[in-house]
Amino acid sequence: MTHQTQSRFKTMPTSCFIALSLLIVMAAWLLGWFGKRQDWTVTTGWNAIPAEYRPEPSKAMSDEPWIRWLGHSGFVIRWHGETLLLDPNLSDHCTISKRIMNFPPDLTPLGPAHALISHAHFDHLNQDTLVGLPELTTILIPSGSEIFLDRIDTNATHIRPVVEGTSYQLGELRITPVAAAHNGNRFHPLRSQFDAVGYMIQSPQGTTLYYAGDTAYANPWSVLRETYHPDIAILPIGAYAPRIPLKFHHINPEEAVKAATELGVRKVIPCHFGTFTLSFDRPSAALPRFARAIQGTPLRWEMPSLLQAGDLKTLEQDIARDRQKKHDHET
Repeated sequence: MTHQTQSRFKTMPTSCFIALSLLIVMAAWLLGWFGKRQDWTVTTGWNAIPAEYRPEPSKAMSDEPWIRWLGHSGFVIRWHGETLLLDPNLSDHCTISKRIMNFPPDLTPLGPAHALISHAHFDHLNQDTLVGLPELTTILIPSGSEIFLDRIDTNATHIRPVVEGTSYQLGELRITPVAAAHNGNRFHPLRSQFDAVGYMIQSPQGTTLYYAGDTAYANPWSVLRETYHPDIAILPIGAYAPRIPLKFHHINPEEAVKAATELGVRKVIPCHFGTFTLSFDRPSAALPRFARAIQGTPLRWEMPSLLQAGDLKTLEQDIARDRQKKHDHET
C-alpha cells in the first residue's frame, strides 16, 4: 500500500469508514455470502405462494418432453432419445453473487448430452459446469461467443456456432435459434458485439418447446407465434428491478404472462430466479408475483422439480432402452 493511500485512510472520517464498512457488509449479506444454502422451496418463494395460486398437478400431454430444473435458467430435457442441457450453471457463485439454492446432484453420470447456450453472460454460460461433463457431445452457442469456450476439449465436444433463423438437427430434434431482446456480451450490460438467442426445439411430431433464454419484453412474440407455433414456453421472470434500466434487458413476472399469452402456448415454465442475487429484487420475489399474475388466465403453468439423484437413474435407464432399440433396429 502506498504512502498516499495510507494517508487517505488515516484522514477518512470515522463516520465515513463505519458507513462504508456497513455498506460492504450489507452488500455481502444481500449477495448471499453469509447465509447457508437452502431448499429450492425457500429460495424461490414457493412456500410463500398461497395454495390456491399454485399450479394443479397435471399429467404430461402426448409428445411432451421430460424436464427437470437445475436452478436459475438451467434445465435438463430428455426428448426423443436426446438429452439437452439448457444454460446449465452449477457454480458456487455467479461473479460476486453466491448461490443460495442447494445444488442438484453432480451431472457427471448424465450420459451423452447436448448443451444449448443462449448467450455468454456468466449466469448462462458457465464453463466449469460444461467442462465437468465427460460425455458432452455438442454445444450450440451464438456465433462469435464460442471464444468464451476456451477450456472445452474440442476433440470430444463439437462446438457449433449458431445464427438466428437457421435450424440445426440434434438426432430427431430440430433446433432453431430465434430472436432475444437482450445483450449477448460476456459482461453485462456493456455494449455487445455478440447475439443473445432463444431456442425453438421441435419434435418429429411437431410439438415445439420454446426456451427464451434472457429477453426484454420488446421481443417479436407474435412473429415467434406465427412462425413456430410453440406449445410450451420456458420464460425468465426474475432480475427485473430497478425497471430502468432492466426493462431493456429482462421481463418481469407480469410481462412473462403477457408474453406467454401473445405466444399462444398451452403451458408456461418460469425460470431465472431463486438461485443468485442479480439485481435489486430478491431471488424469492419473482415466483409469487408470477403465480398471482397468471391466476385467472387460460394459461397453465408448472414448476419442474429440481433434478434429484433418482432422476439420473431414470435417465440412465431411458438411455439404455434407446441404445437397445437402436441396436435392434440396426441388426
